[in-house]
Amino acid sequence: MSLSDTEYISKTFIYKMRVTPILSRILKKMNIVLNDELIEKIVTFMYSKLPLNDLIKMSDYEIRYHILELMENKEISQIISLSKQIPSKKKSKFDIRHKETLRLFLKEYFQLFFPELADVMNFESAQFKDKELIALFGDIEDPEQLKIADLLVMIQIMIDKHFEWIMIHWEQQGEKQAAYEERMFHMFSGIYYQFRKIVFPIAMFTDSAIWKKPVQKTYKMSLKGFPINEFKYQLIKLKDYKAEDFEKKAPENPLTWAYLPLTDYSNNKRFEVKAKSINGIAKTTNNEKEKATLFSLVNHTLRLTKEEEILFNELIEKDTIYKEAKMLETIKDVGIEIGIEEGIEIGREEGREGMREMLLMNIKMRFGKVAPEIEKKINSINDTGKIRELFVQSFSYDDEFQFNKII
Repeated sequence: MSLSDTEYISKTFIYKMRVTPILSRILKKMNIVLNDELIEKIVTFMYSKLPLNDLIKMSDYEIRYHILELMENKEISQIISLSKQIPSKKKSKFDIRHKETLRLFLKEYFQLFFPELADVMNFESAQFKDKELIALFGDIEDPEQLKIADLLVMIQIMIDKHFEWIMIHWEQQGEKQAAYEERMFHMFSGIYYQFRKIVFPIAMFTDSAIWKKPVQKTYKMSLKGFPINEFKYQLIKLKDYKAEDFEKKAPENPLTWAYLPLTDYSNNKRFEVKAKSINGIAKTTNNEKEKATLFSLVNHTLRLTKEEEILFNELIEKDTIYKEAKMLETIKDVGIEIGIEEGIEIGREEGREGMREMLLMNIKMRFGKVAPEIEKKINSINDTGKIRELFVQSFSYDDEFQFNKII
């Protein structure tokens, strides 16, 4: 065996030793089971994309970040498709963005899709309860039976001239699912059993398919001609809307523009739809956090090819009607807001230590290093809220000395 062969084997061994444990933890958290051969294929692919010289300089958290990015690659997705996947309610970042969007724009959501209800709802009374509904039915050891609502809101609505509390159950669905109407009924039953209030169930399908056979909106039960139950839920299929009609639906509502990329349009209009979407968000949203959330949702909904990016940039550069889109694309603060949203999202998933690592990593990226006294101060903070606050503030300083003074 030549020296070069020995060096190669040594390097790949080190790479595998560093990457495989982190990759295994990620797969376990995603409830994906791969055999050794498939894991080997993923690690080999990553070796071609993330050189060893770069890898050895990274912390485990930075490696985890790069692995998650690389796992969105088509080749790795194909490898994972060969795996045994355990049914799970684990949500992707795309799903989380939808959920966060509804939290921020609950009123606008009802104004867009259910205006007659929006007129009589007290949105200031909204209480988010989705984490309180846990496995009322079924075996909690079986992930398929673990029924947790995507979003559950208790809110006041005017009924017969009096405000009454009701429950809004909202699900975001990225693909067709067999017997979906039964699943919605199952969830409805659990929510009503726990809260004993009127439940208004909504399922919003964000998949890109044009359905030839629609999903059932009614779940019926009967016995020998005797009716037992007829349950109905509200189904919103965004791809059923033509883009040109949807953008006229509520032009002053920011969600019109955030959801526009999920409607129906021809492929040669993709870059134009994105320009309209970003332009509409810029015009209708004032709060920077809300703007960044919708901007991030659109970027994940509609990822342009390099050729489409060129057409997109030419369009917003030359056409004055897209001046807001041009401004939004070039404003540094919006990019920072997206970075903040991404970081806080990961920090929420990982807890206090995850948030601390995000803060230290951002300081390192912005200042080139983390001074020992700063790291010591940060490691002594046990309040997750304080760490999150420092993470947000870390984007506002270009000098490590200035940042040190606020800790």
